[in-house]
Amino acid sequence: APVLGEILGGGYACEAQGLTVIRDDGDGLARAILQALDDAKLLPADVGMVVAHGNGTPQSDVSEAAAIRRVFGAAPPPVTAFKWAIGHTIAAAGILETVLALAALARNVSAAAQRPRTDVALILCRGFAGTNAALVVRAR
Repeated sequence: APVLGEILGGGYACEAQGLTVIRDDGDGLARAILQALDDAKLLPADVGMVVAHGNGTPQSDVSEAAAIRRVFGAAPPPVTAFKWAIGHTIAAAGILETVLALAALARNVSAAAQRPRTDVALILCRGFAGTNAALVVRAR
């Protein structure tokens, strides 16, 4: 199989406030993003696109937006999500979204006028019990 890209870094943070509790301020996800960027030795400005967890639940989406704003400020890179098209595949979601992110970066794909600003993607994944993971990848 052809190599689509490389993993540059990762981060993880747990809010540990209950099985389905999500902090409104996105703190755990923001910490995971910052850890991933630090592990990759990159700055927020180096990220070309964000693949949001985007599961469509109001509380999760609002807190995810808060985390993205906390890290990237008022001018984040393009943000997308794929669950609307593929559904929530639970444990497989992160790997599917990583492959889709790498393919989108390699083809410079965008459904709107906004294109990824670099060849680096940040993939966000959330789970039960306040788990938050972030993965930084670069397309080849």
